[in-house]
Amino acid sequence: MNNFRGLIFGAVLFLGIGNTTQGQAQGGAAEIQLSLSELIERALQENYQIRIVRNTERTAANNNTRGNAGMLPEVNITAQRRTSVNNSQQQFFTGDSQEANNAKSTATTANMEANWIVFDGLAMFARKEQLAQLQQLSKADTRFFMEQTVADLASTYYQLQQENQLLSAYRESLDVSQERLSFTERSYELGNSNMLDVQLARVDCNTDSALIVSQLAQIQELTIVINRLINRDLVAPIQTTDSIQLSPNLELPALAASARTNNASLNQQQLAELIAISEVDIRKGALFPEVELYGSFGFNRQANEVGFLQSNRSFGPEYGIRVRFNLFSGGREEVQRQNSLIQVETEQLRTEDLILETEASLQVAYARWQSRVRQTELEQQSLAAAQEALFIAQRQYELGALTNVDFRLIQLNVVNANTRFLQAQLLAKQRELELLRLSGRLLEGGW
Repeated sequence: MNNFRGLIFGAVLFLGIGNTTQGQAQGGAAEIQLSLSELIERALQENYQIRIVRNTERTAANNNTRGNAGMLPEVNITAQRRTSVNNSQQQFFTGDSQEANNAKSTATTANMEANWIVFDGLAMFARKEQLAQLQQLSKADTRFFMEQTVADLASTYYQLQQENQLLSAYRESLDVSQERLSFTERSYELGNSNMLDVQLARVDCNTDSALIVSQLAQIQELTIVINRLINRDLVAPIQTTDSIQLSPNLELPALAASARTNNASLNQQQLAELIAISEVDIRKGALFPEVELYGSFGFNRQANEVGFLQSNRSFGPEYGIRVRFNLFSGGREEVQRQNSLIQVETEQLRTEDLILETEASLQVAYARWQSRVRQTELEQQSLAAAQEALFIAQRQYELGALTNVDFRLIQLNVVNANTRFLQAQLLAKQRELELLRLSGRLLEGGW
């Protein structure tokens, strides 16, 4: 009897402080203690999706050059050596004739040419600006993926931490049920209980064991998700070290102000709008003449075994200016310019819509966060009341004033209260992470 009382006291004590302790995963490979900041640091370096978008960012940076915008000259060198062998028969007006078999003719040419478009309606400057904007958009894409990865990793990490605590709670509940089964079997042997009580106690033990099996599977799934995000052995066990700490100072006005300037999706859309504006300037360039400077230096040499000239050689520079102006091409340039203006209007509407959507999402997330924080406080109070009820039930059970069924219901009430408290705390933390992501402050820390 004293052992049973002590075990129940230990279980209640554990359930009371379960939200600040760590559960141990099933044996096998040694667990590695990893803090959330360590996991995030590794994910930002090793996650495949982030590495892919960083390569895309590098490509955009490589493309952002003056040469790629058409602002620099183009220089080409060509060289050729040509040989021909012909059978020739020539008859002149003077009556003379000339005939040759297998007459060889060789020609050597070399040329260096430079072309430089110095004016194209300022389209080259618009292209350079657009390339810079595309580079910034690629950086924004990288930041977006980083925020998504951090949010997913932090949420899964805290869920794993909570599931470990639930696992420990289920194991403590199983210990209580096993001790109750032993107590009931001894009572049956002494004639103080019946077989129905024994069988009910055995059913409760099996129920608690099944909960543990299910919980271990849930922990394994979360471990695989985390290892996938940090590019690690998928089944390598993880022992969490950080417990959930809810932020007490999240203010909606400050979050909204931060979202207007730092929200990743909004930044992406604002850059898309700027890119569309640059496209209009590029299309305007087609309405102006194009001015090109050119210059070349050539060398030509020819040698013939038959014909009018035995040899010929020339070399020297050539330079000048070209002006091209498209007078009419079926109106294609104007159509493209009009379409680019429509695209600018479309992107502006998307920006306004996304601003409104971001504000709405922030309002909803903040309301949900407040609700979850309040639920967490209520569930914590419920857990304290359930613990007190279990202490009272234990004394009544020892005196025989409480049936096995009633005691089991009170025991499960403590487990369920602890489960609801942990779930409410996790949901509150997930809403907090969502607020940080929407406001663009997630990568600053404070997870």
